[in-house]
This record gives sequence, structure tokens and C-alpha cells, in this order.
Amino acid sequence: MSGVTEFISFPVSPGVKPEDPANEPGAALLDHFRAAKQQAGYLSSAWGRTVEDEGRIVWVIDWKDAHSGTGSTATTLSPFLPTDNDNQPSITTLFATLTPPLANTLPTNPITELFTPSFPTTISGHEAATATATAAVHENMISFRRELLENLPAGTAGPVSFSMGQVERPGVRKHAGSPSGEAWGMVVVAGWESLEAHLEAKKTEAFGRGIQPLREVMLKGVGGEVVMRHVVFRGVE
Repeated sequence: MSGVTEFISFPVSPGVKPEDPANEPGAALLDHFRAAKQQAGYLSSAWGRTVEDEGRIVWVIDWKDAHSGTGSTATTLSPFLPTDNDNQPSITTLFATLTPPLANTLPTNPITELFTPSFPTTISGHEAATATATAAVHENMISFRRELLENLPAGTAGPVSFSMGQVERPGVRKHAGSPSGEAWGMVVVAGWESLEAHLEAKKTEAFGRGIQPLREVMLKGVGGEVVMRHVVFRGVE
């Protein structure tokens, strides 16, 4: 049975600083991360703040299979959340089977791109067309990976790792931009030598060729943007 990766993204209180060994709330959060090791099927995990919003942490856990863990890993994070959370994004959790598996690569990536595009669940209400379109998205994702790993011009650094998979839980979620009001998603986890290296790769023809078929069917997120974050991960020891 294939392993499953859990992605937990949550806002953190300004007083919680797990990077600082002298910070007690931060140490408590690290203890929370370590406690997950006691759950059945735990393999490894890593955490880091997003470059785009340092008030948000992403915690990624590799599980042995879909039946591992308790399914409530994220529910005990409340002591570390901002006390005034009215305007903060909520905790988000998703599960995906990645190809290839992460195999504890996150802490070794200089920086990791997390890209979570969403796609409509229906096309004009036609089930057969929807199934074909879903298969096409998967093929286009494979082509996109190939462009980045094999076809970038000399002198342009490609990703040092590249894993991807379909979001399995939640398999479908509400999305105002979808004709059906619902969407399904993919996850791309790509390691780069630096944020600048990723931005330079995005300027190439190979990147444009690979991403264009996906952009044609991607749904826009809040503010009209597809969700992408960069994180420098630290392993949970």
C-alpha cells in the first residue's frame, strides 16, 4: 500500500518561535510535532514558515498508508494559533499520495515550492468529458515535470526534487470559481536551490510550454491567484 503525505498549514501566534531554543511556546510546538511520532504509521515529518507569510507554518507528515495516524493531528494546534483569529485564514489540511514519495527530502531542499492548483469537477455537466479532462490534467502535470527536469536551457537550474499527486482528502471541496461550485486539486512539491532559481526557471520557454495547458483549466484562488508557497523546511528530530 502506498504511503500518504499530510499537509497542515496554520497561522501561528507571534509569540510562538520554534526556531528559538529559548522560546518556551516554540519548544512546546516542537514537542507537539514530536508527539506525532507515537502515532501508528508515522514515518517522518518536517515544518517551516512560508516565505510569503512568516506568520504561517506548514507541517508535512509522511504516513505509512492512508489508515495511519488518528486523523486529528491538526485539531490540537489551538494553543499555538493567534488569539485574535477573526481575520486569519483557518487551518487547512490535505492528504495526497505523491510520486515519487518525498522520502524525507524536504529538510535537504534549500527551499521547497508547494503548489496546489485546483480544477473544476464538471465540464458543462458532461461526465465523460470531465473524466477525459481529469486524465488530461494528470498527463499535463507529467509533461510539466518533464519540461522542468529535462528541457530547461543550459545555465538555468532546474528543481532538485519534484513530487506530485492528486489530493485525496478532501477529494472535493467548495470553490466559487467552479461551474459546479466544487473543485478537486493536485499538489506539487518541488525543491529548488533558491527562490531566485525558481523565479528564473519560470521565465524560460520550457516552463511556459509545460504550464500553459494547466493554466487553461486551473481555477483561480482568493485574489485571483493560484495557491503557491515557498518554505525552508526543518526535519522533526
